[in-house]
Amino acid sequence: MTAYDQKDFFEVERLHRAAAEGDIQEMQRLVECGYSLEFFDDLGRAPLHYAVEGQHYKAVEWLITAGANVNSNDEEHIGETPLCYAVQSGYPDLVELLLRNGADPDITGWMANTARIRAAKRKDDEGKKISALLERYKPSTPDTEDR
Repeated sequence: MTAYDQKDFFEVERLHRAAAEGDIQEMQRLVECGYSLEFFDDLGRAPLHYAVEGQHYKAVEWLITAGANVNSNDEEHIGETPLCYAVQSGYPDLVELLLRNGADPDITGWMANTARIRAAKRKDDEGKKISALLERYKPSTPDTEDR
């Protein structure tokens, strides 16, 4: 049971803000109080998206350990996955952390792009490293029928 008014968006998004700041202690406290790791805000982002966007490696690691879905994707609002944000940020270690924990680079997001497509469009050194990571973690049997 949650200890906050679920209709009060300022309250509901406290975990999102803590993730954006990389505040692991506050995230832990909020999760213990019943805040959802999978609640999408009005931008189609879960707390994991904010930790990734803020490049808070330890916070991302904590959220994954706490049970956050690495493939979190607000399909109703054509949302991106956390991996898409990591690919765009140019932080290969964060990309690898998500991939090691089962992130799927082929989930379609905004403008029908996937993390793999976004990485391939990058021509900088970080983009090349990220593309190599995506290739290394490529599924052995691609599942394209469900996409």
